[in-house]
Amino acid sequence: MTAVSLGYGFFITEPNAHKLLKCNICGAKCRVKRNLPAKSGWIATMGGAGKPHDVFHCPKLKKKWHDKAIDLVMEIEETPSKRLAKLMKKDLKDLLREHNIN
Repeated sequence: MTAVSLGYGFFITEPNAHKLLKCNICGAKCRVKRNLPAKSGWIATMGGAGKPHDVFHCPKLKKKWHDKAIDLVMEIEETPSKRLAKLMKKDLKDLLREHNIN
């Protein structure tokens, strides 16, 4: 099974399916909690959470600049304008570079 992204910088996988995952926003090595117990309840089971899993999350997830980067990525994905997307990609690149991320 490949990682299932629940957002940006946050992933749930089958136990030990991945040694390492990197943040899909900034590329940082994600922290991991392994073999977490299954969620209980009907909704959790229907959502595929009825078995043990690993959770990966970016260590920079709570930084304000990371939130801004997430907002930019979401806007880039949602805009129908290629020109606006190109400008926002430049803004994202500048924001990441300001925080020493290439």
